[in-house]
Amino acid sequence: MAKGDHLYVSRGTYFHHGIDCGDGTIIHYREGESITRSSEAFFALGETILVKPYRNSDSAELVVERAASRLGERDYHLVFNNCEHFAAWCKTGKHRSHQVENVAAATAIGGALLGGVFVAPAIAAAGVYGISKYLEQAKTAEDPAEVQRYLESAMAQLAESRQEQATAVQQLQQEMDSWVRTAKEAINRDREDLARAALKRKYPLIKQLEQRQQQLEEVTALEAQIRTQLALD
Repeated sequence: MAKGDHLYVSRGTYFHHGIDCGDGTIIHYREGESITRSSEAFFALGETILVKPYRNSDSAELVVERAASRLGERDYHLVFNNCEHFAAWCKTGKHRSHQVENVAAATAIGGALLGGVFVAPAIAAAGVYGISKYLEQAKTAEDPAEVQRYLESAMAQLAESRQEQATAVQQLQQEMDSWVRTAKEAINRDREDLARAALKRKYPLIKQLEQRQQQLEEVTALEAQIRTQLALD
């Protein structure tokens, strides 16, 4: 690894990307949060850090300068502005994510299955929720019954993810409501200081809730695509 390298590490069902600053730190789009600078250990989380090769890229100084210029940004989007988009832009000035492109290619499934290329939320869900392998297997299977088995396996895994996201959304909403009630009660008791403190606890939950709701929408979109195809077969 060297200054300006595009680094990546496995997160199980996907890869996380960042830029080597050359001083033991890495700038990366922390999943679902903001662009941050952290230690190699924090970035790796116990996994092996790999270097993505480039045939053509800009100088190490420019790469790191670009990365540093976006520190603190909070505009993460799974499909349009993810950690790989960020690292690729730092290296070349071009905004691309091979993870999203590869999933989109796999889920086209011959240009026919599931009605062609998925809508963006479904593409995101296919990669992040670990079902692209089932869709790729369905693409290459010749036996219709085998195709259906792969799609049913994908649906089962998505159902678990949907339940997890729905539970998280409900819990976050309840916690936010609780802090709002606390703030209102504090105001009724003429304790504006406590009301401000309660609302301060609420604000970080808003972003978390938005992220969970987006993830729930992604899973639901992909389920709908697969359910439609199963009904047609």
